Parts: sequence; structure tokens; C-alpha cells
Amino acid sequence: MSLRAFWERLIRGSRWSWVDDRYREALPADFDASVMTIVSRDRLHAKQGRSTARVVFHAPEGRRVSVYLKRHFRLPWPARLAATFNPAGRHSPGAAEWAHLERARALGVPVPDVVAVGERVGPWGALQSYLAVAELPGRELNEVLPDLERSLDPESFAAMKRRIVREMARIAATMHRARVFHKDLYLCHFFVNLEKLARDPRDVELTLIDLHRLREHRLTADRWRWKDLGQLLFSMEGVAGVAPRDALRFWKHYRKAAGLHRPEWQATMIRLKAARYAAHNQG
Repeated sequence: MSLRAFWERLIRGSRWSWVDDRYREALPADFDASVMTIVSRDRLHAKQGRSTARVVFHAPEGRRVSVYLKRHFRLPWPARLAATFNPAGRHSPGAAEWAHLERARALGVPVPDVVAVGERVGPWGALQSYLAVAELPGRELNEVLPDLERSLDPESFAAMKRRIVREMARIAATMHRARVFHKDLYLCHFFVNLEKLARDPRDVELTLIDLHRLREHRLTADRWRWKDLGQLLFSMEGVAGVAPRDALRFWKHYRKAAGLHRPEWQATMIRLKAARYAAHNQG
């Protein structure tokens, strides 16, 4: 890092952005310049200097692109200082989650497409970021399963659940074999593609979302495995359409795909973790 570049960043600020070429024509020409001022109240969640909202862009020839736009307007001083001294370090949440998504994608985990991402570093220690991910053609598993149970005959629903559980186990095991952990692995973070499912009930496509906490832990892998799978087990409780045998079937596929040693002990620790989440939720 040159001193001149540091002072330029400190006094005038700097910025970078990336756009997936597949979506470029759908975005406004001034997207990077205007993205932090876009107003949308569609599924808006905003608090503590950050927001998430659904935004629809209309491209030429009638094409529509829907994205979930995550923006961070005010970040803590440690991140701001780190970005000022090391602008390539991905210190903002938007840039960090982009890296997490691409890391998971490289492992073979299905994740949403990143449409655009960018950072503003400075001046005078400021730091902002944004991340736009493509909207998925589906819904969260915890919402879909009760509807499917009502709409399908028992045999078809059971067969579909077996395929869903097998794919969930594959996704979790793929991450964990690489010592990479989601840290927010609840049922609601698995999206199922309803368009494919409507065309063919055998075509189960899941996508894992919200990877902002993704981390690699090589020395403490078991601890984070218990956390991930404890969260997932806890989130299955009370969901219509989810039976105890579904958790057992998940564990059967997962432990084989993950190549677990001492699976009985691992299962005990996961159940204890799930019970702790349940007790905390009740309190």
C-alpha cells in the first residue's frame, strides 16, 4: 500500500463495484452511483444502519430482474479503520458475504446468484457496502412443507420429503467436509424451487441462503458442526409435515456423506445443542 494511495483514500475516498454480466442490461446505467439511495418498501427490513429490501428492475425487451438488496450504511470503527488501511480485505458485510457465497459455490453448494456488489471506503474512515442477490423462484422449506402436506397424497409427500432430506444432507455434508460452517443453518434458510417442483415432483432443487456468517474452522470443526446441525434439528420442531423419521433419515445420509467418525457421540452432542436452543427460545 503506497502512502499516496492511503491519503487519497482517507481524504477523498475510493469505491469499487462488480456486476454479473448476465444482469448488467437489467440494471440502471448509474446503478453503482445510485444504489445506496434506492427506495423500496417491498419486504423491507431496516435497523441499526442496515437494510434489506426486494427491488425489481425492468430491462429492455420486457425482461424483469428481481433482487434482494442488502445495504450497510453505518459500520463499526474496527471495520472502517481496517478498510481504510486495507481496502482489498473485504471488511464490509456486503463484500464479505460475496466472498462467502462464491466460496460455497466453489464447493458445490447451491447458493443465490450475486447480481452486483460494491463498497465505498472513506473519506475519513467511512465505510458502506451493498450486495444484490437474485430472487429465488421458491419459498423457505418451513413454509413450503405444511402446504405440500395438505396438497399431496401421503405417498407422494413422503417420497418428496425423502428427496428433500437427501439434498439437505448433501449440502450440509459438502460444507462440513471442507470445514466450512453456515452458523445459521435453520430450515428457513433452505429454499425449494417451486417452479421445478410444479413441473415434476421428483425434481427437487434446494438453495442455501444467508451466508453472511459463513466461516472456516479447521481446529474446532466438531463444535461448529454441533451448532449447525443443532440449529437445523431445533428448527424442525413443530413444523407441520416434518416427522421424527425425517431427522433420522437426514442423519443417515449426512453421516455417510460427511464420513463421520464416532457418529453416536456426534449425534448426542447435536441433540444437546438443539435442546439448548429450545430452552433458550422458551426462556
